[in-house]
Amino acid sequence: MEGLLPPESCERRLMMKEGDSGPEGNCKTFIFHNESHTLGNTLRTMLLHNPQVTFAGYTIPHPSEDIMHLRVQTIEGYLPQAALCQAFVDLKSMVTLTKSKFQDAFDEYDSKKSDTKLNKL
Repeated sequence: MEGLLPPESCERRLMMKEGDSGPEGNCKTFIFHNESHTLGNTLRTMLLHNPQVTFAGYTIPHPSEDIMHLRVQTIEGYLPQAALCQAFVDLKSMVTLTKSKFQDAFDEYDSKKSDTKLNKL
C-alpha cells in the first residue's frame, strides 16, 4: 500500500526564485530539487553555448540537500526562461546524437567480433 501513496514531499522539481530579476527581467535563478552537479554543470555548459546568454552558473548550497541553484543572465529582450528551455532542447539533441553514435559503434564492434569468431571456426 505504501508504494501507491505519493511521496511525502510533493515539491515541484523546478522552481523560479521570486523577486530575483534584473531591471530588464533578464536575470533569473532557477531552483532544481533532487538534482546535483551532473545536471548543473551540463546545463551551465549548454547555456554558455547560447550567444544570447551572458552568464550561467550553478551552486549546490549545501551538500546534504538535494537542491541546485542555476543562475541565468541573458541579453536584453531574451528571457532566461527561454534560454533554459533552449538548453534543454539542445541537451536532448546532444544526448540523442551521442546515443545513436554509441549504438552504431557498438553494432560495428559486435559484428566484427562475430566475424572473428566465425573465421576461427
